Amino acid sequence: MKKVKEGNSSFMLSKTVFYNPEMELCRDLSSLALGALEGKFDFLDAMCASGIRGIRYAKENSNIARTTFLDANKNAISLTKKNAKANKIKKARFVNEDINRFLCNTNSEFNLIELDPFGSPVPYLYSTLNSLARKRTSYLSVTATDTAVLCGAHPKACLKYYQAHPVDNEYCHELGARILIGKIARVAAQSNLGTSILFTLSKRHYFKLLLKFDAGAKNAVKSASELGFISICNKCLNREWRKGLPSNLKCSLCKKAYEHAGPLWLGSLWNEKHVEKMRQLNANRAYNNKLKISSLLQIMFEECTLPPTYFDLHKISERLRVSAVSVDAVSKALRSKGFKVSKTHFKPNSIRTDAGLGVVKGAFRRALSKHLQK
Repeated sequence: MKKVKEGNSSFMLSKTVFYNPEMELCRDLSSLALGALEGKFDFLDAMCASGIRGIRYAKENSNIARTTFLDANKNAISLTKKNAKANKIKKARFVNEDINRFLCNTNSEFNLIELDPFGSPVPYLYSTLNSLARKRTSYLSVTATDTAVLCGAHPKACLKYYQAHPVDNEYCHELGARILIGKIARVAAQSNLGTSILFTLSKRHYFKLLLKFDAGAKNAVKSASELGFISICNKCLNREWRKGLPSNLKCSLCKKAYEHAGPLWLGSLWNEKHVEKMRQLNANRAYNNKLKISSLLQIMFEECTLPPTYFDLHKISERLRVSAVSVDAVSKALRSKGFKVSKTHFKPNSIRTDAGLGVVKGAFRRALSKHLQK
């Protein structure tokens, strides 16, 4: 067996149990996101594999009161027991069972569940959210690795799993995250759960979310009202969004036909206070990815209060048929006119702003003009 270390925990690995070293950053950020929650949690690591997530969460965060490690693979449960013992995790139990069968047949006491499946989390949402509906307030930490489906490479699969139309464009990863949240919010509403988003991460081949649920029909209706469509003009790059059904079939700027992405979540992808707590926690942890995490959280903090979608400056330069200009230069030009602007963690060389397309193009031209005068 091979031994690895993450955070302040050490783990034994096995050839028969899955472990992905590339997800260490995701586990770091997930631990910070859970650590920033208020209260005490009876936590279910629903697909524990080696136990690395649940053990790290329990060791790094004082708000995890008890952890249940569950996996359908008996080798995974055997390995997790050894790793939990080696890391001195005392308040723990171990269950060798299928997650859907377990949650449907148990009187669930969990108020925090981790879903980290292969591919889409959709097959596990109904049992998971029905279980969480027994609590007044509950939380779900969920990973999706079917980004090709959510981002538009396989639109039929997206329709099947998420009942949504994706668009494969320059901001497809944000659209994918919003489609995923939209699906979760719809399933949650069926169990009288209102959904709010605390944290969203898009990285390489996966999305990571932390969602909060508040029980009650009014809460379910309120979050369901955050669903809608983003209308996209593939000719001039204009975009509009509307809660409910889209009202315009043609672009308001160039009159070409819109393509509609959705239904999807139109609310914020982060909670500003929660991200700030994550930043404070990160300052006191000795993660290998500490500086990278600090930079990511700073960008997310700035993105929190800005509208959906972002502008890829390479795309802008292509449409204007001019040379590219730096993010900082365009941002400065927008701020000089009183607009809010930030980078986005979804994609380099892109900006999120409350300015419209025409204003962004004007700022781009001004920034380019200043650059050429130097």
